[in-house]
Amino acid sequence: MMKSKKFHNKRPIIMANWKLNGGVDLICSSVASLINQPFAAEIVICPPYLYLRDMLNFLQHSQINVGSQNVSKFKSGAYTGETSAQMLKEAGCQYCLVGHSERRETFGENNASCQLKIERALQSGLTPVLCIGESQKEYECDLTEQVLTRQLTESLENIDLSQQSICIAYEPVWAIGTGKSANAQVAQKVHYFIRQQLKAMYSEQTAQNTRIMYGGSVNKNNAETMLEQPDIDGLLVGGASLDPAHFSEICNYAKVV
Repeated sequence: MMKSKKFHNKRPIIMANWKLNGGVDLICSSVASLINQPFAAEIVICPPYLYLRDMLNFLQHSQINVGSQNVSKFKSGAYTGETSAQMLKEAGCQYCLVGHSERRETFGENNASCQLKIERALQSGLTPVLCIGESQKEYECDLTEQVLTRQLTESLENIDLSQQSICIAYEPVWAIGTGKSANAQVAQKVHYFIRQQLKAMYSEQTAQNTRIMYGGSVNKNNAETMLEQPDIDGLLVGGASLDPAHFSEICNYAKVV
């Protein structure tokens, strides 16, 4: 099986994407179940915008980080309803999702807008998490590598990663919220391909230092096997992250190699 050698001490990352769910009660229960646990992984929670401050207040004395589910491609101006990277950074966010498939499909986001969002995030000191993945039809037509190559090259065009870093989340669209999941061997093959693309675009060091997560119906039944793969550095968890006990169990599977 194609694989990369995992760098020692590259800390895995487990990220919860609550999407349009949750509230103060969920924040309280999640924090209670996570805050004092000695996880090996870096844990990040992305609540809805309205609850970012509440989450940050609850987590201010913990090692758990907070991320945003989105970020504006605009720096400032007359853009009603937008939230800039600088605002998110000042609020206390460390990460932001960029180009999630639901944003692409429902709100018309594309690789060009992702590129602008990544630029804004990096300029403001946020770590962007670029989400990429193929549709069911593209998967069935064996176009996965072609689609991912285009998403990576266009979204990262003119982005200098020599002194700054991003994360990549591979989310096969056909596996998001469907209960379907790529098996660990298939996911590993795709993650290896992504890392090789990053190597070609940048360097071996950048490729190895970039954490690549798997997302797509992640749960406690497949998390451990996914995290055992040499090129899977973490997980982006959707629905399963809304159950604090379930999410905590997923987080405990991550180990520093």
